Amino acid sequence: MSQLATPELRARLQELRPYFYSPYDFGDGLITRPPRVRRRFRRRLELLRIPNDLSGLTVLDIGAYDGFFSFEFERRGAKRVLAIDTYSWDQQRGLECFLAAREFFNSKVEHRRMDVSELCPREVGTFDLVFCAGLLYHVQDPLLALKRIRSVTRRQRILETVCLIPAMHESLPMITLFAGDPEHAEMGTKLSHFRGGAAATQTWIANALTIAGFDRHEMVYTPSFHLLKKIGALLTTRAQSGRITAHAFVEQADG
Repeated sequence: MSQLATPELRARLQELRPYFYSPYDFGDGLITRPPRVRRRFRRRLELLRIPNDLSGLTVLDIGAYDGFFSFEFERRGAKRVLAIDTYSWDQQRGLECFLAAREFFNSKVEHRRMDVSELCPREVGTFDLVFCAGLLYHVQDPLLALKRIRSVTRRQRILETVCLIPAMHESLPMITLFAGDPEHAEMGTKLSHFRGGAAATQTWIANALTIAGFDRHEMVYTPSFHLLKKIGALLTTRAQSGRITAHAFVEQADG
């Protein structure tokens, strides 16, 4: 992808800089996030284990926000990338950031304002790789979301989300449910202001992927400091959380 920036585009990128979530370097000192965030994203890319070569593949990026992963898929050779989002594009200027970055990279990534609950092959087709990072704690029906995602997955999906770590009974398929009021949340985390699933145990995630129709899955990354977080949950009577990444696969293409 070539990098083109007219004075007008650079002015727009500068104005949007506070709204970028991802660490872009647009050159000449125009960097959207501090070094610690850039380090975190480099580590995140390693832990997600996205295939290095996506040549000839189609990719769907759900909850694309400012397009960081969408453009990364394109850079890795994907022949088609579709980015979808709703909340961040409508309420956090995410779409403006996406479009400005898309112009800067002279990218061909497609975009569509769409909720995960609206996904179906008739609307968007099917994709070799479906990617969603930080999705389940935004939706009120995470199992339905996984089923919708499965309907458009031809080969593989990569899911990154928050994993619930209770003090006990972690082997149960549990998931939290918040009404969106942080003052009355039972789990003292930043997730409590979202309406919906918030966080699930690893067992719930595994079971849900099976119920959604994926043939197999593997947890490629589980929360760090797991034992310490369980101890913290026991001492504070508040469940803890950490990031988890799961790869799920469709062994035989749907007819």
